[in-house]
Amino acid sequence: MRRKPAGEPPRPPGRPVDARLTPAMIEAVLDELAESGYARLTTAGVARRAGVSTATLYRRWQTKRDLILAAAEQLAEAEKDRVDTGSLHGDIRELLSRKQLPASGKPGAVLVALLGEAAHDAELAEMIRSGVIAPMREHLAAMLDRAAARGEVDEGATADAAARLLEGLVLARAAFGGSASGGGTTPADLDEDAVLILRALGYRQDRPER
Repeated sequence: MRRKPAGEPPRPPGRPVDARLTPAMIEAVLDELAESGYARLTTAGVARRAGVSTATLYRRWQTKRDLILAAAEQLAEAEKDRVDTGSLHGDIRELLSRKQLPASGKPGAVLVALLGEAAHDAELAEMIRSGVIAPMREHLAAMLDRAAARGEVDEGATADAAARLLEGLVLARAAFGGSASGGGTTPADLDEDAVLILRALGYRQDRPER
């Protein structure tokens, strides 16, 4: 019989959570949020979709709110990717592409559901602010610093205006489903949105050579 090493913390009661199941359960949470919204989401529905028992689910997340916070963490994780194409136009368009192309699908529906619930949950609102919005603004600030060094914008250009525009554009795509024609977000939509943000930043396309 295995002897417990000195100082090893006691194991929680019950069977341990299989870490391999966690991605499937998180995906099930996102699917349920996208299809049913927060109000109709149930732990039983998530467990059924993930192919696990409710007991297995409860060993990882004990409440519906815990499930929602896990989904928010998934969104926050996606904000860690960084864009650097060598030009501000390329950076903004690539950032929009990463955020808007899926906005009319499951990620967009999840975002809308989470934002709706965040109005009534201060912890969730803070998680979205610190995990999704703040990193995006920091990312935009870094883009503008590089653009100013290249002479594409004035050094006083701020990321706040770009962030507000980008957030509004992405949320509009998520809430209303892609382009004005009713389909998904198209490359032309991305080009138009990128131009809108660049104009707000005072982008100089014909920047001096350095």
